[in-house]
Amino acid sequence: MPEQRKNKITNPEANFDKPKDVARDAALTHDEKKKALNTWEQDERQRLTASNEGMTATDEGQREDEANRLGDVVQAKEKIGEKPKHKPSH
Repeated sequence: MPEQRKNKITNPEANFDKPKDVARDAALTHDEKKKALNTWEQDERQRLTASNEGMTATDEGQREDEANRLGDVVQAKEKIGEKPKHKPSH
């Protein structure tokens, strides 16, 4: 697999402006899109957890104005026929 394509899957936020851009990428297979969006979803859930635990955006190395994109990731996954991963309840 070419390095750029692999990077799109393992680091989608660095390669796409929005999650829906992953769903629209004709160069990626359905499975690759699914993996990229799963990675993005996991990252967003971790940010949300950190935020809920009192860490600020700057603590996480993110820009303060950067909104959580979990909803956008969920919509992009629905576009390719996938469901979001639900966090198990404790």
